[in-house]
Amino acid sequence: MNDVLRRPGMYGRGEIAERLVLEAMAAVDGSLARWQTACDGLRDRDAFAATGVSGAYRTILPADALREATASIYAEIAHHLGWLELDRVLTTAELERAGDLICEWVEQDRTLSEVIETFGPPSLWIGGTNPYYPKTLAYSTADRDDDLLCFHLWNTFADTTSETGQQGVHPEPVVLAVRHRPGNFPDSFSFTPEGLHRRPTSDQHSPY
Repeated sequence: MNDVLRRPGMYGRGEIAERLVLEAMAAVDGSLARWQTACDGLRDRDAFAATGVSGAYRTILPADALREATASIYAEIAHHLGWLELDRVLTTAELERAGDLICEWVEQDRTLSEVIETFGPPSLWIGGTNPYYPKTLAYSTADRDDDLLCFHLWNTFADTTSETGQQGVHPEPVVLAVRHRPGNFPDSFSFTPEGLHRRPTSDQHSPY
């Protein structure tokens, strides 16, 4: 389960792998009712659309940045149910300090190295280490009641110096959005300037 949540792209384009493995874990753990309640909670706060969690994220992030971000929602459920293995456990004070920094910190564009320099190694790294691909870095405590603080990073940009406007890549992934607020899903994000620029318009929403 923890492998699926860390490298979701290896298990298919959609989120079916997360749903299957978490439901199987719930059955083994005797937690099917809690799993269903968590799924119902996603719908209640608009974090689950007709096309799943990725459908909710399609209004937040570019189409090729959805896979790792989507897995972060299922990782949060796994954390609440006590199944997620954290690579680094923050104290409550550390998580609160991180949360307090976000709104001001994202007022300018940020890179992967700046995330780690400011907040330290993540509790969960979702996606590969290749700098040319999207990833999500999540932070949390050992307390199952605490949510994940998630940095969504992307790397593609339109090369405006090219006559064809072809796609290029940044030297390292850049932060587009940070999911850090409780409550309704669309309101739970803070965006960097690049994230606001790359946020899909209604005619750009991914169908996946």
